[in-house]
Amino acid sequence: MNPIPSGQICATHQTLITAMVDALNGSDDEQAQRLIAQYREDGWVNLASQLENWLHGAEPATAALDDEDRQIVQGIRQAQTDPDWLSRLTEQARTDAAEGIARLIVAATWGDPAALELLSNLREAATEDGIEGSLAHAFVAMVEGERDIAALVARYPKAESTLLSAIVQQVRVQETE
Repeated sequence: MNPIPSGQICATHQTLITAMVDALNGSDDEQAQRLIAQYREDGWVNLASQLENWLHGAEPATAALDDEDRQIVQGIRQAQTDPDWLSRLTEQARTDAAEGIARLIVAATWGDPAALELLSNLREAATEDGIEGSLAHAFVAMVEGERDIAALVARYPKAESTLLSAIVQQVRVQETE
């Protein structure tokens, strides 16, 4: 039995995985072909070739792929055998991200220089990109002590509220540990 692929990687490539599963299950493969072409154009040449071969009936040669590409192929296989997995994927990726970000926020709250610098850099990058009220801005507010989810959502309208809520909950858990 194959191990469950990385949720973070598969969540990032969920559109491709879904299109491939649909195409491999006999649905129209137009979306999969379009995405494969885009991946090839973006430099994912080996993956694109293996996925095209798979659509034409050949098993993908995973030995020719790097780890992330293999995770995507494994994600397609996982979604074929457990169709509900894809629907759970986004929530699991959000939970995993919330735990990691919460660790970073708690570390910064306690004065960890690397965590403080990283969060500051994220906020600066968002600001430089013209994005005010972002999730990165909310991270800094959490370091400064804000834990009220409603206040954070209101103050940072460009922050994805579900992820923001999950992060605040994880910060609270980690602060009590």
